[in-house]
Amino acid sequence: MTLTLRRAVVLAILAGLLVPGIFISYLTLQRQQDSLIKRLNEDHSRITEILVLGMQEPLWNLSPDTGKPLLDSVMSDERIVRVIVQDATLGTFLEKNSPERRQGKLKTLSQSVTKQGNVIGKVTVEMDDGAALASIHQYQRYYFLTAAIQLIASLALILVILQSRVLNPLQRLMAESIRLARRELSIPFEWKRQDEIGKLGQSLEITRQSLHSLFGELEHKNQELEADIQQRKQIEQALRASEDRYRRLVESTNVVPWEANPAEWRFTYVGPQAETLLGYPLHIWYSEGFLTSYLHQDDRHLAYKLFTEAQGKDQTIEFECRMLGADGNVVWVMLVATAIPDESGERHLQGYLIDVSARKATEIELNHYRNHLEELVEQRTKALAAANKELEAFSYSVSHDLRAPLRSVDGFSQVLLEDYSDKLDDAGRQYLGRIRKATQNMSSLIDDLLNLSKLTRSDINTQPVNLSDVAAEIVQELQSADPEREVAVSIMPNLVTDADPKLIHAALQNLLANAWKFTARAPHAEIRFGATHIDGQNAFFVSDNGAGFDMAYADKLFGAFQRLHSPQEFEGNGVGLAIVQRIVTRHNGRVWAKGALNQGATFYFTLPRPPERSGASNG
Repeated sequence: MTLTLRRAVVLAILAGLLVPGIFISYLTLQRQQDSLIKRLNEDHSRITEILVLGMQEPLWNLSPDTGKPLLDSVMSDERIVRVIVQDATLGTFLEKNSPERRQGKLKTLSQSVTKQGNVIGKVTVEMDDGAALASIHQYQRYYFLTAAIQLIASLALILVILQSRVLNPLQRLMAESIRLARRELSIPFEWKRQDEIGKLGQSLEITRQSLHSLFGELEHKNQELEADIQQRKQIEQALRASEDRYRRLVESTNVVPWEANPAEWRFTYVGPQAETLLGYPLHIWYSEGFLTSYLHQDDRHLAYKLFTEAQGKDQTIEFECRMLGADGNVVWVMLVATAIPDESGERHLQGYLIDVSARKATEIELNHYRNHLEELVEQRTKALAAANKELEAFSYSVSHDLRAPLRSVDGFSQVLLEDYSDKLDDAGRQYLGRIRKATQNMSSLIDDLLNLSKLTRSDINTQPVNLSDVAAEIVQELQSADPEREVAVSIMPNLVTDADPKLIHAALQNLLANAWKFTARAPHAEIRFGATHIDGQNAFFVSDNGAGFDMAYADKLFGAFQRLHSPQEFEGNGVGLAIVQRIVTRHNGRVWAKGALNQGATFYFTLPRPPERSGASNG
């Protein structure tokens, strides 16, 4: 049976509204009825149990009057129709009956009354379920009436909307489509609606306009077609002449054009230049398996790449290979191929061969020069190592020659202070003290310079190092040297990494000593050493709540002899952080700092990978 759109939509709406509604209503009402019956049974059992307990003493003492209040209380429930209390020997003990309460089915429940292990009577309770079922039936009638009204209202509203918003516009679309089919294209289709059907009507108007324009253009094209046929014949003749010229042009160059059938692994066309390239006549090139036979044995796998991989790809394949010439010499060629479909849809290959033997000879010569360059670099490396040794000897000599006069100046200044102190006034003693302090600072600077120089030349021997233990040892030394200070030190346990033990000890020594020094004026000094993750990389840090620094000058922190505090505020030569940077850099890591004035500072450093364990690297 064929249904109209209206009937199909109405049936779908009715099915969509009625089936779920009926099913849900049935389940809901059935559940309510089952719940009511269950509750009645529970109440029936509970009332019976109350009477059993309450009638023990009246039956035992044979005192009906004491049981009547409980019996009256039970009968106050409108669902109780009859209650009978029987004595085990005397028969009926108490009874209450209200037959007018019966409206539905009676449910009877009896239980024995026991006392001290003896059955002394029985209690029987009759309960009516009529009132409860009546309320359920009334609710069912109200529910079905409401559902019917809602169904009728929903169906009416849906039909009105369906007629106005869907069916009428569809009929209009159908009529306009028939006009298009009849080529009645002069009258436009007007659609002002912005919904889906309106947009479909607007598209239909665009189609009408396009068809109207197309038919006009077809008439004009038909007039031009006859002239084009004549021009096409002339063009075909010119194209054949152009193809002949192109073939002659290609075949006159050193580039060898070719075509091949990948399924048969053979050439279907080869330019005549091929005879000059390898010295073989053309008919040998057309033989099956030519490439696999005349390719160098180390390059024959490239034939598989050409004839198999190129079959499924519309892209250019290009590689260099060696071919065996007729005179036995090896000829280097560049082979370029493109897989394209022919008129029947089957793929075939076309490309060209270029003789690159001269370029390959140049590359071989360049490789020779490159190897010579590597030897030259090795010689320069040895010369650099010798220069480093001379620099080390020079540094030692300079430091020794500088220390000797400094020790003399410091020693004579000390003699003057000790032996001639009574002959000097306060200004003289102060000047000598300044001289001694300056010479000592100069000696310390020489030591720091030597240490900084050694860092660029010393070998790095990495091994697992527990940085937590190293930090704890350094902090203990700082506390022993300055026992009067109270500093809260926190060290994260078990921070193990691969590093040079001596160098990493020197780096931590400088960082922790800096933190110890710059927290000297903090009321509650705190120093922390630990690790964190920054940008997915493990980073160690030393932080304090001391003097801090201005981030505008952070780029000067790690330069040699760069200081952000005056010597009167904090002692030092400004070399410690430069040493830290050299050590971390030698481990292929980086070091940076964050801080603020009077708010402390935090120094971070990374050790991203251990250097070579067995070898030594010279800086």
